[in-house]
Amino acid sequence: MDQETTFVLLAAGAAVTVAGALGGVARTRAPLAWHAHLPWNGIAFAGVASVLFAAVHLFTLFRPA
Repeated sequence: MDQETTFVLLAAGAAVTVAGALGGVARTRAPLAWHAHLPWNGIAFAGVASVLFAAVHLFTLFRPA
């Protein structure tokens, strides 16, 4: 992967993480709504995992050779 792809993955992971966190908050406010049945914890975990992957990959890209 190049730098541009890694930055896109980092931004997408951050957006998914924020969406997962907001979904978890919405689930506690309206526990019987349609969005309360979505796996917000899993969505947030996937976002955090992709952010960590992108961060480690950026570290290896910019590491001095």
